[in-house]
Amino acid sequence: MNDKLIHKDEFRLRILLTNECDKNCSFCLNDFQPKEPVVYANMFDVADCLRAYGSFMRGDSIVTFSGGEPGLHPGLEYMLRHARHYCKTVKVVTNGLAFCPDLVPFVDTWHIGVTGINREVLGFLQYTKNITVQLVVIDNMRVQYLLDFVSFYKRVGILVKLFIDFNSSRKDELESRIENVQNMIGDGVCTRFTGKQINRGVACLGCERDCVTLKALWYFPDGRSSTCPQGVTEYFDDDDSWDETVEQAYNAHLYIPEEEDE
Repeated sequence: MNDKLIHKDEFRLRILLTNECDKNCSFCLNDFQPKEPVVYANMFDVADCLRAYGSFMRGDSIVTFSGGEPGLHPGLEYMLRHARHYCKTVKVVTNGLAFCPDLVPFVDTWHIGVTGINREVLGFLQYTKNITVQLVVIDNMRVQYLLDFVSFYKRVGILVKLFIDFNSSRKDELESRIENVQNMIGDGVCTRFTGKQINRGVACLGCERDCVTLKALWYFPDGRSSTCPQGVTEYFDDDDSWDETVEQAYNAHLYIPEEEDE
């Protein structure tokens, strides 16, 4: 169902602007962050990180802003302006709070997390067509419900991305439901691989944890950074410049071809 090597040639920047959110979804992964104490990223430090990453990657740079809920950060526009200047592709993952028409010029794709059919999202279409709706598939969501959900958004041209509940004990069953929906719907719905990643480079060698991450440098709200959001690898040295940190993270994620046949 998923190409485990689809992102093998990418190296992304993930900016977690805060661990706070105005929702309290029971299935929220929160990118593995603790929800207390509440922390907000320093926007000037984020801007320097964006500069270093964009300069290093040149035309292949992809940055994603998420959280928590990035729309709660008062410096979001400042950081998106810098992201637009330094990076080729800019994405924002939000429950909708971060969406603002004034920010549309700085963002390539809005990923709107919903808990069901949300007609408010349709109002965003007057400002941009670059919207993906994200739904976490939990145990009580049946195939017919998912078909209705995907069909609703497909009719207006919005792509749907389905995620399995990372904390569920029935991941295989949830993946099977998503696969059934993909087979029946075709275009208009996608998902991602959840499990032991095999294309993440030396940074992930020996790790047996299930994972949903891309090859990336993760910037956390407290200013620390790592190649791993789950805390398996150590944080980078705070005394290093962002230029040094970006290069270290890139080298740590270099693809290892001999693992391809595992």
